[in-house]
Amino acid sequence: RDGMTIFGQRQTPKKRRKSRTAFTNHQIYELEKRFLYQKYLSPADRDQIAQQLGLTNAQVITWFQNRRAKLKRDLEEMKADVESAKKLGPSGQMDLVALAELEQNSE
Repeated sequence: RDGMTIFGQRQTPKKRRKSRTAFTNHQIYELEKRFLYQKYLSPADRDQIAQQLGLTNAQVITWFQNRRAKLKRDLEEMKADVESAKKLGPSGQMDLVALAELEQNSE
């Protein structure tokens, strides 16, 4: 079922996953800068960024896919926070603002 024989040996060699790409700070900065005003890249833009940053086309594609997914998660989390703050009413909202200020000052 899982590609193993009765003696525990594989019938077909398992494909190895590619290792995780460790982007440099410079690469992340440039990718984030571009993402601010362009969420989707044309093939020409992808080629240009990949070459400029020393990445493959696939790495740029994957980074933008992952970044869009992160943006979507963050927006949904913010929306949920706003909804729960609305349910708390004005006094609860003031408590959240004070808590947020405390968290900001402790960083």
